[in-house]
Amino acid sequence: MAILLTILWKVILPVFIIIALGYLLERRLSLDVRSLSRVTFYALTPCLVFSSMTRSSISGTDIWKIVSFVLLTTLTMGLFSWAVTRALRFGRAMESAFLLATLFTNAGNYGLSVNLFAFGQVGLERAAIFFTVSALLNHSVGVYLASRGQASGLAALCNVFKVPVVYGVLASFVVNLVAITVPEPVAKAVNLLGGASVPLMLLLVGIQLARISLASELKVIGLATFVRLVVAPAVALVLAAWLGLTGVTRQACVTEASMPTAVTTTILATEFEAKPQFVASVVFVSTLASVITLTLLLALIM
Repeated sequence: MAILLTILWKVILPVFIIIALGYLLERRLSLDVRSLSRVTFYALTPCLVFSSMTRSSISGTDIWKIVSFVLLTTLTMGLFSWAVTRALRFGRAMESAFLLATLFTNAGNYGLSVNLFAFGQVGLERAAIFFTVSALLNHSVGVYLASRGQASGLAALCNVFKVPVVYGVLASFVVNLVAITVPEPVAKAVNLLGGASVPLMLLLVGIQLARISLASELKVIGLATFVRLVVAPAVALVLAAWLGLTGVTRQACVTEASMPTAVTTTILATEFEAKPQFVASVVFVSTLASVITLTLLLALIM
């Protein structure tokens, strides 16, 4: 019990204090969430990924293991969720919405913060790699699932190159490969911008949650939340063992894979009319329920 309270107090509660502040600010001030989101997406997050990876001591083997872990967990969860939709005979729109809600985790806004508080800078470095691969999948596979015939495969593929973190990753690879020393003023600016991304991303979670109202499909919302917060961690633990992940790499990857539904899925669901209210409801419920599930998970793997 003591370790659960410690994790709740030191790791989870700080995250939710910032989320709650964002929620209250939105209720009080009706903020321009699009501008804040774009600043985070196009400037702060790429800087966070770049600064984390250029200062990282992660081995090439660990990087490939993390990439493989993300791909395998997404594939496994996709097959499981698809089997659920087939068994329950969901229509095309609900099937797409259910897959969006159960496949893509809040690895950025929420996951990076939890990993930083729980495992420090080394955890954040590994979480940043997970987040990058997850973002690529979200903007390619996610677009395909949301559109289901409204967008071509080529259009979904092209969306990968619209994700700014891709260029942060590529730049960091070049710097590490060629052993370039980043000029001190540039390094300090990038580090400051990257550091600003974590609190702003959490504020954005709260702001976006304040705009969500629950849909009527409560049983299906509960099912999707269960798959996202209970089935996904179980799958992650098994795959982490199978891939031989150990130490902080295992902890960061399992934690990222166990996050609640990504807020960005509501954007895709809205854009392509894939039950956006349902997806938003799963985001809301899974985020609140994650206080319990993540506390228990962290107690298990720490």
